[in-house]
Amino acid sequence: MAARDGVSVRTTSRPVGDAEWAALLARQVLPLFYGVRSTGVLCRFGCAARAPLRRNVVVFDTVQAAAEAGFRPCKRCCP
Repeated sequence: MAARDGVSVRTTSRPVGDAEWAALLARQVLPLFYGVRSTGVLCRFGCAARAPLRRNVVVFDTVQAAAEAGFRPCKRCCP
């Protein structure tokens, strides 16, 4: 849980699974979003940006959850 303005906020993030990782590399469109810890950028699955290292990827169900975790939208795919 992350604290924001003194209020606890549950973020729905998880490490990237094998199927999600394969989809990310193949640029398949999924109804999920991934954040890159090293850059703080949030992308849609299917984004044309260069693939990050797997160890830096975290998956989110919503853009709002990623924003609450401190990720900013990608300038290429604009989630």
